[in-house]
Amino acid sequence: MKTECSLIRRRSGSARAAAFFCTALLLLPTFAHAEPPKWDVSIFRSINDSRSGFMDGAVGTNDNLVLPLVFATPIVFAGVGLARNDAYTFDTGAIVGVTGVLAYVLYYPIKNYIVKRERPYAALTGVHTGHLDTADKYSMPSGHTTAVFAVATALTLRYPKPYVYIPLYAWAAFVGYGRMYLGLHYPSDVLAGALLGTASAFAVHLIAPQITRLRERILGDDIGIQLSAAPNLVDLRITF
Repeated sequence: MKTECSLIRRRSGSARAAAFFCTALLLLPTFAHAEPPKWDVSIFRSINDSRSGFMDGAVGTNDNLVLPLVFATPIVFAGVGLARNDAYTFDTGAIVGVTGVLAYVLYYPIKNYIVKRERPYAALTGVHTGHLDTADKYSMPSGHTTAVFAVATALTLRYPKPYVYIPLYAWAAFVGYGRMYLGLHYPSDVLAGALLGTASAFAVHLIAPQITRLRERILGDDIGIQLSAAPNLVDLRITF
């Protein structure tokens, strides 16, 4: 009976993930226009013109941390999983990594070959800018927002607790806000990035059992790093 209930919950979760992914793909064209609509420019202006010394520092510092944290997340989870002989944590690292790859594979052609929208600071006058070194030619969707929502959603699906997803999504939203504050993206760029990153995480969630089975086939169930010390010898063993 427990096995049947577990199977039903798994199928239900997979169905919801598939439905969200398909819905996200259908909604993306809503935002995907080379020329931003008037509401887009209006909201962008209100955010970009709201300057303060505190926000300059907070947004700038946070923006510098985004990509290092995104790249470090799967490595840290995989490393902790090995150190603790914790297969679930190790698999979480793998799932976050695969999610990031999928998000990038979808994001890059959409931005550079399909939409090709100019950055706000290139298309508009009087834009307050910052961190131009993190910006290439096109802006739709926001790569930073895609990445943080991909990580936030992937971790939320693995650890669906309020103390996990509330700070993760608050951080992701602040990243998106910051990209507009820095003059690098329109609101629709950020919305499209959030949608794409979230959809990528749900898509990988569908194949999470296959990722686990692949790890079991390659590494087995007993993963971990064991340290044993003797008076004149330190023996490092990695077990799979």
